[in-house]
Amino acid sequence: MPTPIGHALAGAIIYKSLPTTQKTTAALLIAVLFFALLPDVDFLFGFPVGDPNRCHHYFTHSLFFVLVAGVAGGIIYVKLRGGRSLIYSAIFASAGISHVILDLLAVDKRAPFGCPVFWPFSNKYFISPVLLFSDVSRVSDSRLFLQSLFNRHNLATVGVELLVLTPILIYILWRKRNHRV
Repeated sequence: MPTPIGHALAGAIIYKSLPTTQKTTAALLIAVLFFALLPDVDFLFGFPVGDPNRCHHYFTHSLFFVLVAGVAGGIIYVKLRGGRSLIYSAIFASAGISHVILDLLAVDKRAPFGCPVFWPFSNKYFISPVLLFSDVSRVSDSRLFLQSLFNRHNLATVGVELLVLTPILIYILWRKRNHRV
């Protein structure tokens, strides 16, 4: 499972990939980053019982969840900012899908392994046979959870995420600047 830094980079890639005809704003960037990180809201479900990991990689890591969240987010965004909700729904759903894809491409050392991509239609978990990203080392104790994220292993995990995702972002920026895509 990638770190929030990896997921935010994927969100930035989606944001920067938007066509030049799409009006980009700081509010849109924040919304895209929110949806790129949203599936990890499931950590919050475990905090009240003392184990933030308990519900991680459940329904919030499914295409159904990120599509519904993206559509709802698009509707809300249009109510607050104006525009066409279908465009924003697609952007926000794409950001959520990026999260699921990155998690599918990561080492997962905690059962259930992978993501329930097709929930609620199937409870089967999937993980890619090719793993590009490392896992994130963390404890299951709510009191120590946040501080446990800061360690050498996770720093190396961030390094790999930067190594894989930053060139993609740089390429998109270069393409947009030189080819007006």
